[in-house]
Amino acid sequence: MNFNWIDNPIMRGMGRLADFIILNLLWVVCSIPIITIGASTTALYTVMLKLVKNEEGYIAKGFLKAFKENFKQSTIMWIIFLLISIVFVVDFASIKLMSDKIGGILQILFLFMGALLAAWMVYAFALQARFVNTVKNTLKNAMILVFAKLPFTVLIVLLTVGPVLVTFLTVRTLVIGVMVWFFAGVSLVAWLNSYLLRFVFKKLEEGGEQESQKEEIS
Repeated sequence: MNFNWIDNPIMRGMGRLADFIILNLLWVVCSIPIITIGASTTALYTVMLKLVKNEEGYIAKGFLKAFKENFKQSTIMWIIFLLISIVFVVDFASIKLMSDKIGGILQILFLFMGALLAAWMVYAFALQARFVNTVKNTLKNAMILVFAKLPFTVLIVLLTVGPVLVTFLTVRTLVIGVMVWFFAGVSLVAWLNSYLLRFVFKKLEEGGEQESQKEEIS
């Protein structure tokens, strides 16, 4: 009986898990300065978008190369998103000073806006990872996709925000969640989102709405 101990579903699954852990740790380390989270996220999606299309090359090398190439534009986008998020959090906190009825309505509105903001960020960094464009056009196109691809947007929000909310349910989920997020959580979410983004970007790649696709990472 001829059995290949390497090329089988279990070994491939373990290999993929190892890739996720490596990417996750790279994302964590490269995000430590906080200001570099945008570049780290773009690098993560650069690799993940290739993985879901079976275009993978060297995982660590691809991540670091994408981190370097996208650093400037991704950092600018991250600063913009960070400032918007700070204003959002401050405004959300001020709602508690209002009456219960008005405050309740505004809380629902702000939760909806927060979901859109999360989707906008995912689309923006993924677009930066896959296409060459200006920061302005990337942000504009990402916002268009939020509403133009609403079914995908809803799924992306559920996949991105849902696990975060579950993490903070109890002390136990928080402890477990921190470990999961540190070792594989971020890369797993990016991987699932990338399957959705693959279909979202298909028409962009065919129609050339972005300036051009980025060079493949070998």
